[in-house]
Amino acid sequence: MLDDKFAYLILSLFYMVAWLVVFIKNPWKSGMIKVCAVGGIMGIIAEVWYFQDYWKPPTLFGVGIVGIEDYIIGFALFGVGGYIHSSFTRKEIDYDRQTKARNKDFFYLWLIGCASLTVFSLVLKIHSGYVTFLTFMALSIYIWIQRPDLIYLSIVSGVATMAITIVIYYITFQILYPHFWDTYGMLDAPILGQKIIGIPLSEILWHSSWAVLCSMFRGYRNGVYYKKNA
Repeated sequence: MLDDKFAYLILSLFYMVAWLVVFIKNPWKSGMIKVCAVGGIMGIIAEVWYFQDYWKPPTLFGVGIVGIEDYIIGFALFGVGGYIHSSFTRKEIDYDRQTKARNKDFFYLWLIGCASLTVFSLVLKIHSGYVTFLTFMALSIYIWIQRPDLIYLSIVSGVATMAITIVIYYITFQILYPHFWDTYGMLDAPILGQKIIGIPLSEILWHSSWAVLCSMFRGYRNGVYYKKNA
């Protein structure tokens, strides 16, 4: 078996396989690349919140040290979560309903999300696993209220990403590195540490709730509507 320092890298590369499948079938490849490039940066920044109470994974640079793995998985998750619906539901844009872009509103939502994670996790010391899931879902509900047409799309994305996550995590953390979460995780809070076929429930909730939120970014920010009959 490969050394533990390769576990996170293997996980990230598995997600890149899923990303590649989505990318090949996605009609908006240029936009997906740009979004994922930003997502990689966010994957690095996110460890500010998660290293303190969620996990300290081994990377190629050492345990609990930000690595290239963080960029890769951030890159992949923005693509899978954000575009899986466009790759497999085959929905077409309804150009007759398109509204003005909401870049300012979208930026405010990003700020609110970052502030929520910072205040509740770093300042008030509420476990970042709880804070992340509740923040993602609160922002999703906010968008649902304004754009109920995106609800179905977001739920499909969340369920599909959950299925992908379960497969990837089972291979990585049940077959290859079954000791990983006991060694490098900090999920001893209620609910977070519960496992489904050996996979922490918190990870399943994280990835699925992220996809629910991320899948709506393009439609909400750009004022894009999709044809109902597509």
